[in-house]
Amino acid sequence: MKLFLPSMIAAAILLSGCGSSSSSNSVDTKVTEVHAIKPADVAAYVADYKELAAKLAVQIDGKSSALEMLDFDMEEGVIYIRYDDGIIVLGFDFENEKPKNELAVVRHNDNENALVGEGIELLEKDAEFTLSGVIVDQKTTGQYGFEMVINDSLFSGGNSQLVVENNSAFLSGTLGTKTYIQFKELLLDHPSVNRIVFSSVDGSVNDDINMHTGRLIRQAQYTTVMNSDGEAYSGGVDLYAAGVTKEYQPGGKLGVHAWCCEGNKDAGELGKNHSAHGAQLTYFREILGKELGPEFYFFTINAAPADDIHLMTPAEIDKYFF
Repeated sequence: MKLFLPSMIAAAILLSGCGSSSSSNSVDTKVTEVHAIKPADVAAYVADYKELAAKLAVQIDGKSSALEMLDFDMEEGVIYIRYDDGIIVLGFDFENEKPKNELAVVRHNDNENALVGEGIELLEKDAEFTLSGVIVDQKTTGQYGFEMVINDSLFSGGNSQLVVENNSAFLSGTLGTKTYIQFKELLLDHPSVNRIVFSSVDGSVNDDINMHTGRLIRQAQYTTVMNSDGEAYSGGVDLYAAGVTKEYQPGGKLGVHAWCCEGNKDAGELGKNHSAHGAQLTYFREILGKELGPEFYFFTINAAPADDIHLMTPAEIDKYFF
């Protein structure tokens, strides 16, 4: 679970988690299944994401680059976007879910000097934003042409990495639609992999697809691994929970909290029968069984509010995962 932001930024990267314990696949057939994205619609959802993601680009002084979401700061009102040669710091109006015409570019080879946007024009069309103008080098006063196209896929894709070493795949970064695609490719390209090692996963920006990523992990019968120096928060714990078996070394961090928000309330403030719990309850019944799944889900959303984090204790890890 994670703090859900306005629709364009699907979810914050707040630490949190949903865990697992039993490897049971039992599902309470008397309970109606609820899905934010129906299983039959996942392929179309991913195809739509890929089409939007292909449009993400920046051109600086005639050189083009793809884009990837890096981080954001709601207090400062900025998002950080990675491109080939550095980072773009873009002003963002979180309340109205749109970028501002304020930006700076920090290049890898000159990280003490920013190129600042001047006369940046912002054009919105069909939920896609184009920013164009010039950026000015603060040292040399040199000017460079700038044009950037962004859309929802920038925020919902995440920036996860899945690196294969022998029979293990090491997962890190922020989860999103890109993570689901990475696991689909892992299944096709690396059939010998049977372990998913959580290196450093800070959460998910797209809980709807993240639950389907967890289903891929369970269907593939992967073992999920948390080493002593690993950490997983929020949606990362959702995926750790999905392992058909789980390994844990003392010192590994698993963090959980409530998601936000439904009617300005986080999940822990909603009644247990509230419909907003439906998709998560469906997922955890599948992953942990009809009794332990709901118990663990409600544990996570009451363990800490959406703007905080609860690191699971050894006793809690043992109770829910082993």
